[in-house]
Amino acid sequence: MRDSGPTAAPQRAATSERRPLTILFADLAGSTAIAEKLDPEDWTVIVGKAFARLNTVAARYDGTVARLMGDGVLVFFGAPVAHEDDPERAVRCGLDMVREIEGEAHAHAGVSLKVRVGINTGPVVVGMVGTDVAREYTAMGDAVNIAARMQAAAPPGGVMITAATYRFVAPLVDATDAGPLELKGKAEPVHAYRVNALRAGGVSARGLGTEVHSTMIGRDAQLARLRDAFAIVRARQGRVASILGEPGIGKSRLLAELRAHVTTSDPSARWIEARCLSYGRTLPYHLVLDLVRSCIGVAATADEPEVRAALERQTKALFGDAWSDPYTYLGHLLSIQLDPEIRARVSALEFETVKRYVSSLIGMVRALTASGPVILACEDLHWADASSVDVIQQLLPLANELPLFIVATSRLDRESEGWRLISAVRDSFGDALIELRLEPLSGDDTRTLVANLLRVESLPQQTRDHILEKSEGNPFFVEEVIRMLIDRGAIVRQGERWVATAQVSDVEIPDTLQGLLLARIDRLTPESKRTLRVAAVIGRQFGVAMLERLLEAKTG
Repeated sequence: MRDSGPTAAPQRAATSERRPLTILFADLAGSTAIAEKLDPEDWTVIVGKAFARLNTVAARYDGTVARLMGDGVLVFFGAPVAHEDDPERAVRCGLDMVREIEGEAHAHAGVSLKVRVGINTGPVVVGMVGTDVAREYTAMGDAVNIAARMQAAAPPGGVMITAATYRFVAPLVDATDAGPLELKGKAEPVHAYRVNALRAGGVSARGLGTEVHSTMIGRDAQLARLRDAFAIVRARQGRVASILGEPGIGKSRLLAELRAHVTTSDPSARWIEARCLSYGRTLPYHLVLDLVRSCIGVAATADEPEVRAALERQTKALFGDAWSDPYTYLGHLLSIQLDPEIRARVSALEFETVKRYVSSLIGMVRALTASGPVILACEDLHWADASSVDVIQQLLPLANELPLFIVATSRLDRESEGWRLISAVRDSFGDALIELRLEPLSGDDTRTLVANLLRVESLPQQTRDHILEKSEGNPFFVEEVIRMLIDRGAIVRQGERWVATAQVSDVEIPDTLQGLLLARIDRLTPESKRTLRVAAVIGRQFGVAMLERLLEAKTG
């Protein structure tokens, strides 16, 4: 950047870029009235502690704290590093912020704080702005202003989100429709929702819902291998399988088809499923915790009394008179309230606690197989934490002696902790391992999927071809492109038929996929990202020589 003197006007940095962003504003409700009653130094201490808590929560979900503003905080999800689920992370962060601050009483004048949170998702330009004297990383665009207005509209202790954010998280949250809100500075009302809590058993949105669906396409051979393996497990011989592939390629759908087969073919079979969180690589034992919750039949959103009752009921049913030890150590792992004498027993053996976690979990799985085959499914191992991988590795030998079917799904991320488990499975089971690598659907299979989803022969061939081109054989991409066309009214249902109502040749990448693609791009080296940007300017197809000339020109 050229220096134009001490009075240089703010300039946009060369690294500024346009991208979708989820913006979270949070502030301490009623702070002005509270501050009036306190000495400034006391108020500063209170605000400092509150900020520390809010920043810790933001870091938990890998949000970027962009600015601290008096009694508020601005957090970005999606810049400078994107994640495929930034709207979900922001909403979870907002709910946790409310819990962290709400009811926190302070010695000074009995102050009790509440936080208000506003969240919006939309396109912005992010980058460094300012002068040589003062610069900051920020986001510019109307989406930021709307997030600030959402925060102002939120009640104390509330999380308010726009419809733009809600459509990404609707299956995950219990929310109240607040309707269109008249916001300061906005000509048109903005539809808003108040998020009350996470929905019990809610999972991230995938697919097009119950109205538009298809049978599984192009994976019959892989499903047959899994069914055959389960037949062997029913004969009381354990098996292990891994399902590997890129995002959206159909790993979860294949697992769901296996579960449906298990449920219908053997009522005595027990399905235990644990799912890694996208932000869970730094959360110790988070996969194991989900596994234990599945074993005792409670959701991740269950409250402490429900978890405690379920654990006691299940350990008594499985271990009889010997239930106390597994209850103690699994209860400690689940962070439930234990009786003082039980808690003292854990403290006395603290150096052996992890071993006791493992032995208690092994005992529970072993006991479950006594009444029928058990399928232990671990999803999204590429996000697993190191501690969970260590524990799951110790469960693997059980498949050599029990009617246990261990099935894991993972992306092809060889740098992740979860890949250690994939490697361990290969080393331990060799030819007995069922390793399924899912490839993109063929052109014919993709056309069949589109036809099944839309159930119409009259859809213009041009529309079908564009969906095929944009999705590149990825089932999730197919569904999201169709979702976008439906949402934008480019195709509409008329009775039992779908018809095109607009020119659809300019199909863009749906917002739901941009985060997924940006998350992968942001992990590239700066040089690779520069090459990708230049290539994107040329188009989808180009000669290597042309790309090299452009790169040399930009470097020069």
